[in-house]
Amino acid sequence: MIKLLHLADLHIGTENYGRIDSTSGLHTRLQDYLERLDESITLGLNEGVNLVLIAGDIYKNRTPNPTHQREFARRIDRLRAEGVPVFLLVGNHDISPSLGRAHSIDIFSTLRVEGITIADKTSSHTIPTRGGPVQIIAVPWVTRHHLLTRDDMRMASFAEIEAMLRQRIEHFITNAAARLDPALPAVLALHCTIDGAQVGAERGITLGGDMVLPRSIVTPPGIDYVALGHIHRHQALGEHPPVVYPGSIERLDFGEASEDKGCVLVELEKGAARWHFHKLAARPFHTINVDVRASGDPRERIARAIQRHTLHNAVARVEIKATPEQVPLIEEAHIRACLDESGAFIVASIAIEAQRERRRRFAEAEQELMRGISPRRALELYFKAKEKDPQRAASLLAAADELLSEEYGVE
Repeated sequence: MIKLLHLADLHIGTENYGRIDSTSGLHTRLQDYLERLDESITLGLNEGVNLVLIAGDIYKNRTPNPTHQREFARRIDRLRAEGVPVFLLVGNHDISPSLGRAHSIDIFSTLRVEGITIADKTSSHTIPTRGGPVQIIAVPWVTRHHLLTRDDMRMASFAEIEAMLRQRIEHFITNAAARLDPALPAVLALHCTIDGAQVGAERGITLGGDMVLPRSIVTPPGIDYVALGHIHRHQALGEHPPVVYPGSIERLDFGEASEDKGCVLVELEKGAARWHFHKLAARPFHTINVDVRASGDPRERIARAIQRHTLHNAVARVEIKATPEQVPLIEEAHIRACLDESGAFIVASIAIEAQRERRRRFAEAEQELMRGISPRRALELYFKAKEKDPQRAASLLAAADELLSEEYGVE
């Protein structure tokens, strides 16, 4: 049996909702991502894994700075020091859209670091491990330059190019699966979107087009486990064989506030794969919604709303609904003090929505107008909504009555 640690979407270098740590000099959110990676590696080593597979998006983008490269290399070195081989699949955030330019993890293959396999093109590999050899069919993030020629793309529409890419991928996977050694366990590793996957915040940071593959393409005979990357939400799309997204290791933003973050441990044998998702201690994100438009002290209502949330070490934001008259009573300094007292890690934002009464009256007038009210009544509602002086409004209405009487014979 081979024990496999399946990770994806590390996004090292994402530095939102944080600050510089005065002790280490690193951004606190970079530390979050590195701590989650450390947590995953420690789990894997304690479980005696034979192989670590990272299914793409090692860094935030294809140009990681030297600090980000150093920190990732330290984690790889830790695994290699324990004799654990590492398989790295290239994702859309790792690769350059320009043909011929290096991707973010190219340095490992250039230096030929022992025990590290880089899959930056569709390819098949047999990886020796302490638990025995494992076969991996690799499909990294595919661009049209990798699988199509200029002649293929000349005069072809976007839909035709995507269809050709899908056909080439299916053809490669089918042929690679047919050439597998039937005596050895086999993994299909892809960085892509599978039809039926639930997407989330990662949709907004996808670089380039997102081709969707049907599940039938990735489950050919002979495959024991399908290791996916690219979608940040952990999910399984099938069990025979298991088709699994481990999800990202850390929360990106408030769009992922409700998602558990983690990694997957796989027990792999020929013809069988058992897997288990392990939740990691990702940074919590909390939104405090409070409506203070009812009577009472808005400051007190906001403070009580904050106290009802567990905000220790969380990225927090506060969204308040108030009347225009209440806005001057709401002090940002007071809200921040309440959040600090609750143990919030950082305050992402404080937003106040003040709905004006006259806008509501405008809406009422508009609704009544739609029901077919008279022109005079519409004018009356307009003056009321605009808060015209009563005497001035009466004078204007009298003039309107005179005009309407002359034009339409209205008495």
